[in-house]
Amino acid sequence: MACGAAIVAAAMGPYWRIRDVAIEGAHHVAVDAVVVTSGLLGSQAFTASSARARDLLVHLPAVRDASIEIRIPDRARVVVTERVAIARWASATSGAEWFVDADGVLFSSIDPRGAPDLRITDEQRSRQAGDRLDPALVDAATKLARLGPQELRPDATSPRVVLAAGATGLVLRVAAGWEIRFGGAERIDDKIALVRRFLRDNPQRKLDYVDVRSPDQIVFSPS
Repeated sequence: MACGAAIVAAAMGPYWRIRDVAIEGAHHVAVDAVVVTSGLLGSQAFTASSARARDLLVHLPAVRDASIEIRIPDRARVVVTERVAIARWASATSGAEWFVDADGVLFSSIDPRGAPDLRITDEQRSRQAGDRLDPALVDAATKLARLGPQELRPDATSPRVVLAAGATGLVLRVAAGWEIRFGGAERIDDKIALVRRFLRDNPQRKLDYVDVRSPDQIVFSPS
């Protein structure tokens, strides 16, 4: 009994505390932020919970998953799996910009170069890190952000992808002052093919807009 009591006292006392937390895989999130969020530093090694530390870490918007190993007597190892940025999502109202992954999750990063230079401007609503967008919408927007004059026509310079307010949906605006209205994400490949054929057949036509929100027909102005 005395030995058991001594063991319990040693395990619960000021000894056997985690004094070193090694972090691997952090790129978007600062190492110090991972350490603090995990709650492992200074906790009792015998009672620290890997599952609880993981639950805390996946609440960081940039962290998709994490694995934790407690090493007796006083160490822990954390390997974070971060989200992979596929584009940048900017707010037209606040001016804030986040990275977005293929699952549609918005997150911030300590690396300003940690995402491709594909930008979508959101005019619909104010958003924040951790918000989740429709993945199909994000996929469609990034496809539009990759379009350039060579896929459209020579005067389609400096294209900008905008998630416009109302029913207009996704819009591609160019420096020449005209725009292409794509609407929702449904059948986005058909819509892109339709507008490319139209612009190829009308390389000099004056335009205010081309509307392919219905992929089975095209509307343009002036007609």
